[in-house]
Amino acid sequence: MNQRNISLRVMTAFAATFLLSYAGVDRAVGQEVEGSAADLSEFFDQTHGALESALDLYDDQQNLPSNDDLRFYDYLSRTKETQQGKVDAYLDVAADALGISGINQRREKIASLRESITESRSRISSFERAKISAPDSSYNPLTTTKSKYDKKIQQARESITAAEQSITAEKQKLIDDLKKIGMPISEENVDVLLESITGDQFVRISIMFDNAKNYAKELERLTEQTGEDLATAKKYYGVYLMLLHTIDRLQLKFVDTVDQEYYPQLEKYVEQAKQNIADANEAIKKGGDRKILENNIYSNEVTLDASAYYKQSLSKQKLEMKRANNAIKKNILTATNTYKTAALSKDIASLISVSRRAFDSISGLSVPDLRPFQNTKLKEEFSRLSREIQSKR
Repeated sequence: MNQRNISLRVMTAFAATFLLSYAGVDRAVGQEVEGSAADLSEFFDQTHGALESALDLYDDQQNLPSNDDLRFYDYLSRTKETQQGKVDAYLDVAADALGISGINQRREKIASLRESITESRSRISSFERAKISAPDSSYNPLTTTKSKYDKKIQQARESITAAEQSITAEKQKLIDDLKKIGMPISEENVDVLLESITGDQFVRISIMFDNAKNYAKELERLTEQTGEDLATAKKYYGVYLMLLHTIDRLQLKFVDTVDQEYYPQLEKYVEQAKQNIADANEAIKKGGDRKILENNIYSNEVTLDASAYYKQSLSKQKLEMKRANNAIKKNILTATNTYKTAALSKDIASLISVSRRAFDSISGLSVPDLRPFQNTKLKEEFSRLSREIQSKR
């Protein structure tokens, strides 16, 4: 049997083993992923195919010069740096595939329910305004009377109540789902995570960690099955190395987004709120309406409190991500050296087993110690800031 047939046989075994393992009730990630076998097949194809392509480019990259080594007339030549961009593109594809989970659908459903509540409240406001000029009665069936507007308002309020009840139920399911992937979170803190601009990213990366951990187990199992086929075994270890690089890239993106986007935007809101307070105090001294201006000062003080709260929440999430990234980087150092050495070893299965167990121990994210909202006003302002920042991305 030639090398091509061996690789095809092993890859077929990989797909079958992976899909069967996801069907098992003892696999937490299997419980999270919703969909048909075709969905799982797509997950396998995208993840493994992208990581394998990244590995091929990574291998080729090792023999390329760096930008600093090029002569001035070789500026069109491929370099380690240009090749890295191609590697990163495949790692991003793998990351998207690793993010498949029923938890995402749960979060999206909660977001959709909240949007429906906002729309219902907007309709109520519209109905209340229209009701003022509506007739008490009319013989025209197309005319909306005050009583008809009352009925519309009641229906909208019932819709809000039903949506709020659904959100409560979905939140509890989300808490249970997150616990299954090693992310225990309290009912008080789940709102902070859901409302935060980074909440989706934080949960998404945690899902990927859990999927990556189980993916690594399959690599270990399939490496053991390769027997004397050292070339294929080394390939699997290389795919594992690319898996670690995928997680590393996700973590660094998270930290960079907090530092480069969210912190600066929050600081702008802080400076604007401080300026508004100073202007209001100055207006009071000059005889402006004290009651209105004091209300304005209070509103801006709430913005300051929400911004400080927000920065503290982001800081805790960022520190947790950096902790996990430091552990991943140490694993990458070991895995890189092991991959370069793997061609000389007849015990690659043992090597990936040791590395995979190390990955298991650091792959999960702990939920930061998020403070629950102190009051409704703070929560509303937190949500408003989230929407403002998100709209500017």
